[in-house]
Amino acid sequence: MKVLHVDTGKEWRGGQRQALLLHEGLLENGVESYLAGHNSGKLMKKCKRNYLEYSYKGEVNPVSIINLIKIIKHVKPDIVHSHDAHSLTPSLILKYLGFEYKLVHTRRVDFHIKNSLMSRWKYNNKNIDSLVAISEAVKNILISDGIKRPVEKIYSGLDRSSVVKLSDNKKKDLKRNLGINGSDFVIGSVGNFVPHKDFKTLIRAFKLVCDEKKNVKLLLVGEGKLLNDMKKLSKELDISGNVVFTGYAENIGELMNVLDLYAATSQEEGLNTSVIEAMMHGLPVVATKAGGLPELVKDEYNGYLCEVKDYKRIADRLIILLNDEEKIHRFSLNSFEISEKFKEANMVEKYRNLYHKILIA
Repeated sequence: MKVLHVDTGKEWRGGQRQALLLHEGLLENGVESYLAGHNSGKLMKKCKRNYLEYSYKGEVNPVSIINLIKIIKHVKPDIVHSHDAHSLTPSLILKYLGFEYKLVHTRRVDFHIKNSLMSRWKYNNKNIDSLVAISEAVKNILISDGIKRPVEKIYSGLDRSSVVKLSDNKKKDLKRNLGINGSDFVIGSVGNFVPHKDFKTLIRAFKLVCDEKKNVKLLLVGEGKLLNDMKKLSKELDISGNVVFTGYAENIGELMNVLDLYAATSQEEGLNTSVIEAMMHGLPVVATKAGGLPELVKDEYNGYLCEVKDYKRIADRLIILLNDEEKIHRFSLNSFEISEKFKEANMVEKYRNLYHKILIA
C-alpha cells in the first residue's frame, strides 16, 4: 500500500502537525507513505522522510494541477489523502483527468461549508472514497450542511514523546527567562491569534482574575494577525505586566511545564490538539463549548466548560481552580486519563484500517 498525503498550508498549525504525525506513524508501521506540502511552508522543514515539495498556487490554478500531476506520476499512490480544503480540489480534478487512486479527505474545522457550487461539488463528490471528520462536532456540521455521503470519525492524536518533563531547576530557569516568578500561578493557552480562537475573551477573563488574585500570570503562545491587537488590549486593561506573549515557539512541550492550568476560549474549534497536549501534561482545562472541545473537556471532571464569549464565567472558573489545590490535583489526574484516548497510535491504526477497507471495497 502506497499513500500520498497532500497539505497546502504554509503555516505550522494543528492540521500540518496531524498530517506529519500520520505520515511518520504510517512509515513506522511499514506503510510506504509520502507527504507533499507547500514548497514554501513550515512543514517542509519538519518532515525528514519522503517529503515532496508541492508548488501550490490555488485550488484550480493550472500550476497547482500540473505540479500535483508530476507528484502523482512520480509516487504512483494507491491512496491520496488530502488534509485541507485547498488540496481536495486538485486531488479531485486529477481523478476526473483519469488518474486512478482512492481519495480520502479529512475535514478538520467546524466551520460551515460555504454555500457555493464549488464547496457542494467538493464534499458531496462521488470521487471521494472516504470523508473523515476529526470530531463528532465536525461530523455533525457536515451532516447539517447537507453532506449526504457517510462521514467517518477519527480523532486527532498526539505522540506522548511530545510530553517533556523538565527538572525543577530547568523549570525555574524557563520561568525566569519568561519573566515569571517562582511563586506565580500560571494559566496558559496556545494558538494562532486569529478571530475564531477568541483570545480577546480570555484576556478579558484574565483581567477579572487579576482583580481577585495576586501572583498570577497568563502565558500566551503563538503568532497571527491579531497578536498586536491582543498586546494592545492587555495594556488597555492594565494587565500587560501579567501577560506574557511568547510569539511563535517550537518548545511547546517544555512550556507546558510552567503552566498550572490551561484555557481554550475558541468560538469555533474542530478539536484542538493543544488542549490534548495540555491534558497529556496533566493540566486541568477551562474551555468554551465550541466545536469539539466538549469531547475533550468534561465539566467538573477534568476542567470546566463555559459558553462561548462568556468571559465572566470563564474568570469565575479560573478563580475556583486558583483557590482549590485538591480540585486541581484531581482534575489533573482525570485530564491525563482522558488523553489516553487521543494517542497518535490510535489515530494511525484507524487510518490504516480505513485505507485497507477502501482498497478492497
